[in-house]
Amino acid sequence: MVQGRTPWGTFGVLYLVFFLMGAEMNLVAPLLPDIARSFGASTGAAGNVVTAYVLCYAVTGPLFGRLSDRLARRHAIAVGMAVFAVADVLSYVAPSLGLLVAARALSGLGAALGAPSIWAYLAEYAAPAQRGRAVSLGAAAYAGGQVLGVPLGALLAHGLGWRAPYLLIGVPMLVVAAVTALRLPSAGPTAPGPDRGGLFAPWRDRRIALAFTSSLLLQAGRLGAYTYVGVLLSQRFGYGLTALGLIGLVVGIGSMTGSVATGALVDRLARRGVHPAWVPAGAALVVAAGVAVATTATVPAVAIAAIAVWCAGGGAFFSAQQTYLSSVDPDNRAAVLGWNNACTNAGIAAGTSVLGAVAVGGPVFAAAATGFAVAASLLCFASVRLGAAPSRAQRTRDAAVTASTATTRGRRAR
Repeated sequence: MVQGRTPWGTFGVLYLVFFLMGAEMNLVAPLLPDIARSFGASTGAAGNVVTAYVLCYAVTGPLFGRLSDRLARRHAIAVGMAVFAVADVLSYVAPSLGLLVAARALSGLGAALGAPSIWAYLAEYAAPAQRGRAVSLGAAAYAGGQVLGVPLGALLAHGLGWRAPYLLIGVPMLVVAAVTALRLPSAGPTAPGPDRGGLFAPWRDRRIALAFTSSLLLQAGRLGAYTYVGVLLSQRFGYGLTALGLIGLVVGIGSMTGSVATGALVDRLARRGVHPAWVPAGAALVVAAGVAVATTATVPAVAIAAIAVWCAGGGAFFSAQQTYLSSVDPDNRAAVLGWNNACTNAGIAAGTSVLGAVAVGGPVFAAAATGFAVAASLLCFASVRLGAAPSRAQRTRDAAVTASTATTRGRRAR
């Protein structure tokens, strides 16, 4: 391959992994009633299949991210995806709800090892001028899986039973894991030297700590509130399942649009030396405006348009934040991104709990959800003021790392 050129063909395989992960994560929603009936359990008990995945991902993400920085990227990605795929196959054959929950927990472990390494790989192997685009397309692929996960899950479950989607995702993922292990170009570990600072070292950099906290708060407002969108629209406008499904499609398209559009913007601003935290700061304000309007609107069209804006802003925030954090500490990319994923999941859990304790759609609900997003934006602005953007020397060093890995790819190809 030509030195410094983004390997879009290789990235396409990794985008497929993100698509499958996004679809698998969201296909549980239409399957939950069938899962409960299959095992003679309550819907609440069956909901533990979601909780197990999210908790394992959130708790182990920082540790596995740190570990993956000490492995060749392809090894961390391949092992993570193999564990994820095996967990899906085990979900397909699980004879009891308890074993299904255990399989979903194992899937969370696989995602926690593989996903941060993929994000880091995209940042390391993209040409510096296209890093924002490369990362944003990963976010868009994941959002695309989320969009299609619910309808595809429902369709497959209707025709083949609730177990089929897990097998139809697990088998391709296993193939991708094997191809990754054998063919993915990858240099050695990015952090082979002595371990300094331990698991919580990223928090000692105030730029990174502010970004982590803003991710937690933004997701508390963005996805914590989105958890209750169906209830809100049903109560306020009398929407049924069909209408809510169409709104889900609008939401997914909004997230994908925000993700893709942000990549080009981030790359353009980076070339001008603009601090990368400006983009997530602005995106968080877009989320805040969308949430405020959507949770208080009394006209259906206004509420739906505001939800689309809210989700587009959320997609933009996530893409910009991942791009920023993938560059701020080149030696520990996966560790930093693992922590950010953990904060994202923690924010969803916190927002869901806090907002679930008040009346859905009421003034306190609207104020709290909007307040989370505004607070996230303020922390991003604080990062601009208090945490200097990566220095020219660091950007030069980062470009040298990219050139080095490109040379390694060329040698492997020969």
